[in-house]
Amino acid sequence: MIAAIFKSAGVIEIDNKFPLRKLKKGEVIIEVANCGICGTDKHIFEGKAYAETPVILGHEYSGTVVELSDKSVLLKIGDKVAVDPNIYCGKCSECKKGNVHFCRNHQALGVTKNGGFAQYSIVPFSQVYLLPDNSDLSIAAFAEPLSCCLRGMQHANIKHGDSVVVIGGGSIGLIMIQLAKISGAAKIILIEPENLKRKLALKLGADLSISPFEADVENNISEYTSGGADVVIECAGKKEAVEMSVKISRKGGRVIIFGMSAKGEKVTLDLQYLFQKELQIFNSFLNPFTFGRAVELIISNKINFSSFVTKQIMLENINEAFNSSINSIIIKQQVSTKK
Repeated sequence: MIAAIFKSAGVIEIDNKFPLRKLKKGEVIIEVANCGICGTDKHIFEGKAYAETPVILGHEYSGTVVELSDKSVLLKIGDKVAVDPNIYCGKCSECKKGNVHFCRNHQALGVTKNGGFAQYSIVPFSQVYLLPDNSDLSIAAFAEPLSCCLRGMQHANIKHGDSVVVIGGGSIGLIMIQLAKISGAAKIILIEPENLKRKLALKLGADLSISPFEADVENNISEYTSGGADVVIECAGKKEAVEMSVKISRKGGRVIIFGMSAKGEKVTLDLQYLFQKELQIFNSFLNPFTFGRAVELIISNKINFSSFVTKQIMLENINEAFNSSINSIIIKQQVSTKK
């Protein structure tokens, strides 16, 4: 099969004859249809985040079942599925506490095990979520980022009538806007420099979208929300965005630092300012127990992905996606094996 092998920082090689091993009990082979390129993949490619080497990257994927290790599993050849890449042991002390995302033996398809940047992927049956036959597999590939957003929303704890600011209008930010709307937020604001993304945010449920470079953000947010946002969700992965999050939150507000920054990036915070504001600051890691709910939201069309500008890249051309700057209006790049 064709596979894109991550060898080292800056090096992905296309192997046209990559061998698939024999299935073990409890595994299936998925013919990959679509696999999103995530910010984490780019950090790995740049040497700013960890992955095993050599490995097939790609953890946001969907496809079709083409082989089963045994017929007892509740799947059949031809089923459409989405794949949860995070594999937890269920036996360590963290798993037994219910903190599976802190599993001491955590494995991840596309990071420590071969993932979705390939024609086929071997996946444990436990990681496969069945989709309706009429599912659009390009949209189904958003299940993994949506499931991570749902974890972030647990921390956000949005209440009906809350004001919510999202910083960053990429795919994650646009998902968060829609989830905030579903959660009952009264005012939803996006902070994003790209004009087309700001316009899309308004279409998807934001009430206001502003550029951080063209407005007095802190004063505008304070005026629009009568003192600052109840919830700020940082989706940019930049120190400036985190520092802004603290400034535009109301007293007693909640800040969710969701964006993944490069390793070693640091922020500067005024501790007395934090003390006086009594902010609740959360991070959000992985997707514990949220993947199934993400799939249900996709099946029920509660999240609009069809408006996202999604660029399809053929697997053999994957290096173009990693070695060139992305057009700012592209919301998501996906690798496809289908010509």
